[in-house]
Amino acid sequence: MTSEKPRIYSAEGVVLRHHNLGEADRIVTLLTPGRGILRAVAKGARKPNSKLGGQLDLIRRVSVSARTGRTLDSISQAETIESYPRLKMDLELMSKAFYLCELTEKFAVEDAPAARVYRMLIDGLSQLEKTKVPDLMIHWYEMRLLHLNGSQPQIQRCVDCGNDLEQEDHVFSAMRGGIACPSCRPSGSDTMLPASVATIKLLRFLQRAGQNEIERLRVAEDDRRQVERILREHIHFATDRTVRSASFVDEVRSQGKRVSG
Repeated sequence: MTSEKPRIYSAEGVVLRHHNLGEADRIVTLLTPGRGILRAVAKGARKPNSKLGGQLDLIRRVSVSARTGRTLDSISQAETIESYPRLKMDLELMSKAFYLCELTEKFAVEDAPAARVYRMLIDGLSQLEKTKVPDLMIHWYEMRLLHLNGSQPQIQRCVDCGNDLEQEDHVFSAMRGGIACPSCRPSGSDTMLPASVATIKLLRFLQRAGQNEIERLRVAEDDRRQVERILREHIHFATDRTVRSASFVDEVRSQGKRVSG
């Protein structure tokens, strides 16, 4: 005997994205601990006097009341638990928050419990509000999410021969799932990214470090960008999807450099 969903239910979640439906409605995508990805209609949310619409902004942790529907559930009430105001006031942080939300969505599914992924996201958004090293915090989060999904890259040994990596420059292959030594350097159509000694050390640190340890870390920008390229390539290969908000992160960063320069 199969159990049916309750007709009316409550759920907590983070608003990952939304898009318009008709003249006044909005389809909202949330990550919830009990139901994983939840997509539901917020009717009338785009009306100027709608209380519902204001509670369902992007990057907002909410509690919702919803009704089960034939194709999409519908949200009747929403109340804010956390609005993450600092992320909304800083364009760089906001771009990174969008990235965290989109990235996390790619590791969750509909109608499947996602308590650990959900906890990671709300902790990550809270940490992003107060961190002094937002780029490194993002890379630490990427590593943790990959570990949680069982997709972390092999950075201790060569992915081909299995030997410990020597203190020299290597290459990273997303197709093979990790670092390859010079003797096993891939060829052909495989995309290879440089992985210097400093980059490999940083990847290993991110893999084992606690959240607070990241705040004390200082690295060269070239090494950080190398890690960024490696993790993005690995995530793309692991999920078979592109995290589109990564380009928004890059655009905001480049604008900031032009202004400061």
